[in-house]
Amino acid sequence: MSLLPGIFALLVASAGWFYILHAARATALQQYEKPQDNRLRIRLRRAGGGLMIALAIAFYVGYITAERKGSAAVVLGCMAAVVLLLPLILFLAYVDLRLTRKMREAFNRKDH
Repeated sequence: MSLLPGIFALLVASAGWFYILHAARATALQQYEKPQDNRLRIRLRRAGGGLMIALAIAFYVGYITAERKGSAAVVLGCMAAVVLLLPLILFLAYVDLRLTRKMREAFNRKDH
């Protein structure tokens, strides 16, 4: 049994946990952006962290089940979850980047 999928899943879950725990640190950006944008940013980061943990679990369970020649339905379900979670996580990250760009543009307008 290869250790690589387990290590990968652990790294993804750790990144998700980090996002969840440190999402509230975005409150430091309140002085630069609107309060509703800041609340949205915090919620997006928490949701993204939770989805990253779910992604790690789905990947690992699907891999282990496939390796042990378990239920094909479980493997298919887990890998379908992986395929659905990845674009969802990327979308949340994209929205966070858009909020950052919006904040930066507002900040630059104030300076000039």
